[in-house]
Amino acid sequence: MLKSLKSINQFFFILSATILLTIGLAWVLYPMEIHWLEIQSRTGFSASVIMKNFNVLMNYLTNPFQWVLKMPQFPSSKNGLHHFEAVKYLFHLVTVVFLVTLPGFIQFMRTVVKKGYLTLYRSLFFWMMVLPVVIAVVAVMIGFDQFFTLFHQVLFAGDNTWLFDPRVDSIILALPEDYFMHAFLIFFVLYEGICASFYLFSRRKKWTNTTDY
Repeated sequence: MLKSLKSINQFFFILSATILLTIGLAWVLYPMEIHWLEIQSRTGFSASVIMKNFNVLMNYLTNPFQWVLKMPQFPSSKNGLHHFEAVKYLFHLVTVVFLVTLPGFIQFMRTVVKKGYLTLYRSLFFWMMVLPVVIAVVAVMIGFDQFFTLFHQVLFAGDNTWLFDPRVDSIILALPEDYFMHAFLIFFVLYEGICASFYLFSRRKKWTNTTDY
């Protein structure tokens, strides 16, 4: 029972931590995305103006004390604001999950990893590695466009406000689908790297105690 609870905690901690890290990297990588994806030509604005509006959006999405979204050069429709609000709630939910599972992760590092009992959790990290790979294979098979649509239909079931019309929500021109594909790839690499590290480390550790850790 204790092992199962610890396994659940580690899964949600690593998942939430990776999502938050991916979100944080958005600020670092977006200036390069502006160049790579030719967002200036898509929007008709300079890189500095695009970045300014991107910062306004990201501050709204991640700051629990900011509840008004008003991008100077990219006005939003009612549906657009509704979708961004839904995304904001999801971001905050991820933050809450991270904070709730953090103490359990620290305890896991102290009582399991440092004491050499990580081998007991080898299968956990193996399947945590395999699941995203399976999802990635499906995404490649059906194409990212279809996967991206399916992702939104699952995450925002019954709500189609994520389908932006660039005529009324021009911010979508600054956030093309390729940008989100890059975000998914970054998440995948980070998540797989963390899980693989734990899995490989678990193969180096031996245990002789049968206590339920």
